[in-house]
Amino acid sequence: MDAQNRGSVLASLAELGYVPVRISEQAVSIDQPVKHSLPSRRQHRVPALHMAIFTRQFASLIRSAVPILRALNIMEEQTKHLLLRKVLHELAEAVRQGQTLSFAMAQYPEVFSPLYVNLVQSGEITGSLDVILDRLTQQLEQDQAMRAKVRMAFAYPAFVGVVGCFSVMFMFTFVIPRLSRLLLGLGERLPWPTRALLAIAQWVSQPWFWSILFGVILAVGFIWKMSQDRGRLLWERLVLHLGWLGTVVQQSEMARFARSLGLQVNHGISILQAVEISVHGVSNYPIRTDLSHLTEGLRQGTALSDCLKACSVGTAFLVNTIAVGEETGKVGDALIEVANYYERDTERLLQSLANLIEPALILTVGLVVGFIVIAVLLPIFEMGATYNY
Repeated sequence: MDAQNRGSVLASLAELGYVPVRISEQAVSIDQPVKHSLPSRRQHRVPALHMAIFTRQFASLIRSAVPILRALNIMEEQTKHLLLRKVLHELAEAVRQGQTLSFAMAQYPEVFSPLYVNLVQSGEITGSLDVILDRLTQQLEQDQAMRAKVRMAFAYPAFVGVVGCFSVMFMFTFVIPRLSRLLLGLGERLPWPTRALLAIAQWVSQPWFWSILFGVILAVGFIWKMSQDRGRLLWERLVLHLGWLGTVVQQSEMARFARSLGLQVNHGISILQAVEISVHGVSNYPIRTDLSHLTEGLRQGTALSDCLKACSVGTAFLVNTIAVGEETGKVGDALIEVANYYERDTERLLQSLANLIEPALILTVGLVVGFIVIAVLLPIFEMGATYNY
């Protein structure tokens, strides 16, 4: 066990529920990572819901004065997620061997983020691990709620779009070919909408059309896979310039960044280290690259608000709120306030965007279906008018 003196060792062992028989000092401390046998990086992921449940229950056990080792064993029995159960078992083994909880968690970066590990380490130092875990639970639940709002906002428009595409393809592949004989019997008297409709239906019914379409999809997928990083970078830059959608992405990323940074600052973590960890949690690459320059200014002694002025995401509201927090000595609270504002505004923008997309999709599908109906009925109406004349 790493400790400053024998008293620290005694205190740590007492917290874990052990009574030492003998304590001897060694020159080499234990600094080897915990060995684990997780087969692939894809299996290193635990859903946010399971992480939030684990963190909240773990905080309740720590608050009830349950030793960490026993709390890990209890959580291992209660957890339903197989990967998390395996990780908790190995965490308990590492703690039993004298590792700190934060050091053991750091060996599983795909399960425990740097923010998670950093805050747990702060809780171990300050003796407020239960409070830290409660804050982490709120952070996980906030992230999960924001993702759920995004999914709900675009679920119905996506459903309308998919159903509309299938309906149009069904009409072109099954309905129009069966009506083509009747329409072609009218010869050159067909109006141009009907001729265009029949031409499209003929293309869609040909095997070469589907072969070309399938080949294009494969080619695009292959190019995207071969240049995934560059393609993702171009796509994420494009998204930021798509009006409301870009604003939604930027504000959601900045809300996550501000909440993570404020949470760390409020628990005594240095601003430089907190910024580095918070920047790592930003998923949009252009925004993450822009925010990564903050550390250079902070190392030179520049205030955080002044550093943010040079960033493209440094809005007047963000800079001024943090500047006021720096003047009053409440930077962490100011960052949390910024996160709350961005999250509320993002929710409002998502709802407005969904309200615009839904009628636009319905109108588009209606226009396509209306064109098909008009193209089919128009020659019949003209023929009836000719006979009446």
